[in-house]
Amino acid sequence: MQPFAPSTHPNAADCEGADESAPVGDASLALRVAQRMFAPLLETGVRHTTFRFAQLRSGARRALSALSADDRVRLARWLALLCAHGGDGAHEFVDSRLLRVDALLAAAVLARLATWSNGQAARGVVAA
Repeated sequence: MQPFAPSTHPNAADCEGADESAPVGDASLALRVAQRMFAPLLETGVRHTTFRFAQLRSGARRALSALSADDRVRLARWLALLCAHGGDGAHEFVDSRLLRVDALLAAAVLARLATWSNGQAARGVVAA
């Protein structure tokens, strides 16, 4: 039995040339679990004890390891959006909390934040 040709495969639009910003559909269960595990780390007014932070970090790492590459990109975009909305404490959050969970994810979030701030500055949205 021959596989589908790439152009007639039912999921060909999802695999080939899909735009990163285009909505692909609902978030996967693994991504929603990861968002739920990272949410307590985002709370700015809460200072976690060392033991509690270790519990949160362990859960976030476990959820992160279950994500596909596409879901990792979506998680980084979600975290960057929340950091950008948070204002001046975004880099502090990434440096103090997210970097201790996963360095590659922290780098992706910082790169996304830098891209957005450069794009907004070029359009004149961000005041100098």
